[in-house]
Amino acid sequence: MESANLQKLEIKAEVNRLSEVSDFVKRVMSESGCSRAMIGSMDIVVEEVYVNIASYAYDEGDTERPAWIECGAVGDDFCLIFKDRGKEYDPLKKEDPVIGDPMNMTIGGYGIYMVKTIADDITYKYDRENGQNILTIIKKIEKA
Repeated sequence: MESANLQKLEIKAEVNRLSEVSDFVKRVMSESGCSRAMIGSMDIVVEEVYVNIASYAYDEGDTERPAWIECGAVGDDFCLIFKDRGKEYDPLKKEDPVIGDPMNMTIGGYGIYMVKTIADDITYKYDRENGQNILTIIKKIEKA
């Protein structure tokens, strides 16, 4: 994905800043002609990923906590990229939870499972040069 065409937001990764991230992505999606239903489903993605970054990426005493969100239309796709300088962590390696059988249901892991279910494509890489986790989520644009 060519990130030069994407709009960017740099923010301190704190849970109480979720609404700023959500509003930013919703605005860019609206400008990109995405349907209200798509904006709603992608808002779940934004919440799950951003809250995980804000809650788990950084150690308690880390005061900088930078996070970057890049997003926009690239051809027929909407691209959403989350970057942080927290601990290296690939959320895609987490096994999908067991769903359905109450006796065998797993605890946790539902957030990234929902993200995987909503996204058309999702990739993770760790940029060692810049010390960044990079999670890229692609969703085919559903027009308004």
